[in-house]
Amino acid sequence: MRNGQIIIGYENSHFIDFVIDSKYRWIRHVLLIAAIIGIHFLPNNAPAEVDEKMKVWNLLVKCISIIILLALFYINHYVLIPVFMLRSKFLAYGGTLFAFYSIIFLSMLILESQELRFIKKPDQSLLDGKDFVILIILFTIFIAAVSSVKLFKIWIINLIRFKEFENNTLLSQLEQLKSQINPHYLFNTLNNINFLIYENPKLASKVLLKLSDILRNQLYLSKGDTIELGKEIEVLQNIIFLEEIRRDKFSVNFDVDVGMEAINIPPFLFIPFIENVVKHGAHQAMDGDLHVKINFTVANEQICFTCVNAKKKKVSVKEYGGLGLSNIRKRLDILYPNSYKLAIDDREDIFKVFLSIPIDGSYEYRTVKH
Repeated sequence: MRNGQIIIGYENSHFIDFVIDSKYRWIRHVLLIAAIIGIHFLPNNAPAEVDEKMKVWNLLVKCISIIILLALFYINHYVLIPVFMLRSKFLAYGGTLFAFYSIIFLSMLILESQELRFIKKPDQSLLDGKDFVILIILFTIFIAAVSSVKLFKIWIINLIRFKEFENNTLLSQLEQLKSQINPHYLFNTLNNINFLIYENPKLASKVLLKLSDILRNQLYLSKGDTIELGKEIEVLQNIIFLEEIRRDKFSVNFDVDVGMEAINIPPFLFIPFIENVVKHGAHQAMDGDLHVKINFTVANEQICFTCVNAKKKKVSVKEYGGLGLSNIRKRLDILYPNSYKLAIDDREDIFKVFLSIPIDGSYEYRTVKH
């Protein structure tokens, strides 16, 4: 991603690139020099000078003025702004500029004493305090104009750095949160496999394959920004399968709308809810002899996930949710700021989760592409 994209928010920002990219530096300087020279040689209505000596002096005055402006620009650009302004030494900055103005005006007075005038007045009078004030105003306007470009460039660069830091922080948080989503039932499952090896070797082999699929998906699918919902559902179904093996009776209703499997989502977004079901709930049946109801639907360009299960009595929502739900809230705040809905209905013997998130493409995924 180019730097300008972070600021403007569009795929191509030629203006930002031109302002901050070092490869355009020489073009920026050529344009500045051309603008200063062009201003001095703009056509005007003043009568043409007849005296050849004065023509040469007038040309020399323009060249001296160009040199003075360029010198002011480069001294201000590369010395005064970095040394004084960016360090909040505004009095020193203003004082240094005033000293330069004074030196320039003093030089003009010296040249004028040699009858080499920079400014021709109608009354043929010499330079005075009023002319010094006018010179200060004109130079200050010039310095303010060129300094604004420099400060704008610095502001853009600092904002880019801040955005990069912010996005890198978000990436780190996401990676940390994803790394915490581990099958907490791993050891219980391994113990069950150890038992099944003697009782039912074929079933033990099947359970091992399902567990391998879960761990493989967690290892490889978490490396990307998004995965297909179908792959996430496959992991959820494998977790449910392992729970079915562990229990004598475990009835699950798992419904998914047709065509949803191809929708992209952040990896492991729904797994913590299923982990909570396995860890705390579904030890008794609900109405209809079901232990768990899981539904994936699409409504108003939102993926709607509903999970309802029976739970042990006297289990608080904080204990029930644990680390998984805490992580999922943090991830949702990062991935879908102000665009998701998470509702938890915690009753005495029923625990219900409803989550809706925008379908991929209708929200801005807040990571940096490398």
